[in-house]
Amino acid sequence: MKYLVNLFRIIVGVIFILSGLAKTIDPIGFSFKLEEYFSPEIFNLPFLAENALMLSTFFVLLEILLGILLLLGKHKNFTLVSLLGLIVFFTFLTFYSAYFNKVTDCGCFGDALKLEPWQSFQKDLVLLIMILVLYFGRTHIRPLFSNSISTVLSTVLMSISIFIAYLGIYKMPIKDFRAYAPGKDLIKGMKSAEELGLTPPQYQVIYTMKQKGDNTEVEITDKQYMDELWWEKPRWEMVESKTRNVKISSGYEPPVKDFDINCGEEDKTQEILSKPLVFIITSYNPEKADPKGLERAKQLAQLLKQENLETYGTSPTGYDFQTQNCQMDGTTLKTINRSNPGLMILKKGVVYRKTNWQNFPKDKQELNTLLTN
Repeated sequence: MKYLVNLFRIIVGVIFILSGLAKTIDPIGFSFKLEEYFSPEIFNLPFLAENALMLSTFFVLLEILLGILLLLGKHKNFTLVSLLGLIVFFTFLTFYSAYFNKVTDCGCFGDALKLEPWQSFQKDLVLLIMILVLYFGRTHIRPLFSNSISTVLSTVLMSISIFIAYLGIYKMPIKDFRAYAPGKDLIKGMKSAEELGLTPPQYQVIYTMKQKGDNTEVEITDKQYMDELWWEKPRWEMVESKTRNVKISSGYEPPVKDFDINCGEEDKTQEILSKPLVFIITSYNPEKADPKGLERAKQLAQLLKQENLETYGTSPTGYDFQTQNCQMDGTTLKTINRSNPGLMILKKGVVYRKTNWQNFPKDKQELNTLLTN
C-alpha cells in the first residue's frame, strides 16, 4: 500500500501542476470555458458568469498549489480533502459535457492539449480513484522536507505561478498554443482534411422524436430516421431543438475555423490573407472592453493610416475603430487575441505579431520597433 500511495502521489501531483500551469498561462481562455458552463443554455448562473475570470484564476492557482503540497507532503489533510472536492467537481463537469455534448472541450489542459469529452471524463475518473486511494492511505504520506524548506519552496513556486497568471491576464500569455500564434499560417490552417489528403472526423446526427399525447421521447440516428421512415409516423414528431451532432470517429479538423472577415456586404477574407502586410485590430466584445483600450485602438488606427498601412477593425458588431470596420465571429476573435481590444499583424496570411492594447505603438518609432523586433 505504501508504494502504491507514493506512486499515486507523484502522478496526481504532477498532473495537477501541469494542468494548472497550462491554464495559468492563459486564465482568460479558461474563463471563457467557465462562461460556457454558466451560460443560460447550460447551468444558467449569470452571477458566476460575470466573475468567470476571478474563478478561473482561483481554480488554476488552486490546482498548482494542491499539486505542490501533495508532492511536498505538506498539510496533507487539507490537500487531500481539497483534491477530492476539486476532482468531484471536475468529474461532474466532464461527465455533463460528454453525456449531453454541451461543451466539447473542457479546457482541462488549456489549449496545450485537447481532449475529447469522454477522454476528459475518463481521465477525471482515474484521478478520482487515485485520490481516494491517497485519502484512505494518507498515513503513508510523509513530508519530503522540513516545514521551513517546504514553506519556502511552495511560496516561491506559487509566486512564479501568480506572475505567469498576471502576464496572461494583463499582458500576453508567455506561450500561445492556439491556431493564431505568431508564425502560424492561417491559409494552411483553414484547409480541409480533403484538401490536405487527410481523413476527416465522422459525425452522426441524432434526432429526438417525441410521441404525441404522452410526450415519450426516443433518440434515433439520421440513418434510422431515413431507413425506418419516421416522417411517415403520424404519432411522432421531431424535437428540432434537441438535434445534435455526435462525433463517432476522430480525424483531422482545420485548426483555423470561422475566420471570415465581412466588411459591409463584402467578404474580404481571402483578400486580407493575401496582403503582404496587414494590421487587424480585434475586439470580441466592444461593450465590455476597457474604454481606454478602445481609445488606444482608435489612436493606433490613425497612426497606421498616417503611415499608409493597411488596417482593419474587427468585432462581432462592426464597432467603429475609425478605420475599415468589419465583422468577425466573436468566438474566433476570442481565440485570436485574449486582449480586448488587441492587435494581430499578418504577412501574406502568416501571423507575424500580436499584442495587447496596453502595448499598442503610440508613435512611428514604437511602430517600427514592433515591426522589426
